[in-house]
Amino acid sequence: MDKDNVECWTTKDHPPGLFRRFEFENYNKLRIFLDRLADLSKEKEYYPDISFGVTYANITVYASNTKKLSVADKAFAHSIDELI
Repeated sequence: MDKDNVECWTTKDHPPGLFRRFEFENYNKLRIFLDRLADLSKEKEYYPDISFGVTYANITVYASNTKKLSVADKAFAHSIDELI
């Protein structure tokens, strides 16, 4: 998959960002995903907005420059996809 291609993500305009909802079979699988996401965020020093419930996580990656999504923003979203 091309790192600039974030077809599973919804583009937001104000403020610019990418949104995706991840669904899981149970809380344990969600927790594993969130732990992996925490490790990725620390490694990349890139912290998305996260909200979650028992079997889902809503992730928003905002534009790092606050004006326009960059290739790096899209690459980070792609890295999140790879955690599944």
